[in-house]
Amino acid sequence: MIENFYDSKNIRFWDELAKIHVDKSDYNISSYDPIKYKLKSIEISELGNLIGKKVLHLQCHIGLDSFAIEMLGANVTAVDYSSVAIETAKSIKRKFGLKTKFYCANVYDLSSLNLGEFDFVFTSYGVIVWIQHLNLWAKTIASHLKNGGEFIIIDEHPFSRMLSNPSQDNTSLDNSFISPHHILDGPIKANYKYSYANREVLLKNQEQYVYFHSLSEIITSLLNESMQLIKFKEFDKCFYKAFSQLFKNEEGWWCFEHNTASIPLMFLLKVKKY
Repeated sequence: MIENFYDSKNIRFWDELAKIHVDKSDYNISSYDPIKYKLKSIEISELGNLIGKKVLHLQCHIGLDSFAIEMLGANVTAVDYSSVAIETAKSIKRKFGLKTKFYCANVYDLSSLNLGEFDFVFTSYGVIVWIQHLNLWAKTIASHLKNGGEFIIIDEHPFSRMLSNPSQDNTSLDNSFISPHHILDGPIKANYKYSYANREVLLKNQEQYVYFHSLSEIITSLLNESMQLIKFKEFDKCFYKAFSQLFKNEEGWWCFEHNTASIPLMFLLKVKKY
């Protein structure tokens, strides 16, 4: 297993988040209903008709999006390196009689699980900053796709990330934070004190390590594995309150105020294996 000091710290962080999220949080697990819980419109549009399709969901956390993909008719396999998150997902699975298969594993180690090939590999929302080795990440994706299969990622835009302050939660957008983190080889020590889904519980595991990757790094790592770029989009909205100036709109996205100039806050990337 590829696991280092940074991974071990991050896993403790995500284990703690999983415990918080199953309790009082924006996930609202106490009233969760797999029939009512839906993916966002962006994912639904890009994934298309999933009936009978095999989908591998990377960095699935507690599995709610995995179950949403299952409810669209797919045969889903989901992985995450937090054992607490995976056990939480399995308990939800048992409660509702769902079918998604869950594995606790680092993305880099999936070949040892012999999962086979998939029609889609999917990952979304707050995932790429926790990936150190983009080359191994891309190899994992390519090796688990059928020929003609597609990989889809929706995540925070690297430009937005470059303007963020990893030492403090939800700071204001300020160009004084512009940093060269994306050109460094090592991680940046972060200090997120609260969960993105609960601003009331102070975290015990406040030492995390994140990786700033540029769009060119992300795209090139995938193209180097015999995959072809078929779609790229940028959005002026985000899945969480990345900056203190953002406001939640009627669709649940975090955006700058109407008529306020924005920066790209989120991106979508789709590649096909050939």
